[in-house]
Parts: sequence; structure tokens; C-alpha cells
Amino acid sequence: MDGKTQPSLILLTYKNKVLLMHKSDNSIDKEKHPWCLIGGIKEEKESFENAMTRRVEKEMGIKVDKVEYVSESCYHARLTDDNVNKIQRAENQLLDFFTLGEVKKLFLSSTTAQFISKHSALI
Repeated sequence: MDGKTQPSLILLTYKNKVLLMHKSDNSIDKEKHPWCLIGGIKEEKESFENAMTRRVEKEMGIKVDKVEYVSESCYHARLTDDNVNKIQRAENQLLDFFTLGEVKKLFLSSTTAQFISKHSALI
């Protein structure tokens, strides 16, 4: 990593809810692993949109269409019924949908909390 490349995040929404991911080593380490948006770093000569599509496919096994730029390092895509029905969860990974009110009660990563507070109108 060259120091200039920072991870980007993608806000995935479905029927006025946001999809968040939680990875854990076991059921009692919730403090160590906050809920977060899916994110990643783009590869050389890869667009940020393609990087986000790739990360979503890696984490969830689905292809998203129409990744839109929101602000620096922040992207958004709306999930379809078909996407939601095909979501695959990895071992030690939780993926769940939350309303904005529910999100405010969760332990979030700092970057996820900033993104959601800044762009909550997308949910």
C-alpha cells in the first residue's frame, strides 16, 4: 500500500435498511469486531466502482449493479430481491439488515459510523 490508497466503503441498502457485516472469532468477542460496511482497497488500474463490486462479491457471493459514487471513498448500491436471496455468509461472518434507528444502537467501526451519519439519507 502506498499510503495514498485508503480503503473505500460501500453502503448496501435494501428496502430502507442498511446491510452491515460483523466478523468474529467467537460469540463473545463483540467488542473486538464492530459492525461495519463492506470495504476494501482498489487494485492498481482498477476503478473504485469495480473494487467495490469485487469486494461485495468476495464477502457475500453476489454481484451488484450500479455502484454509485457518494463522496470520497464512499459508494452506494441498492440490493435487489435477487441479490438478497443469493447472499452467502462465510464462517464467523454475520451479515444483517438494520433500519437507521437500529444502526444507531449498534457498536460500529468509526469509519462506518462516520459514513452513515454523513449519508443517512441514502438509507
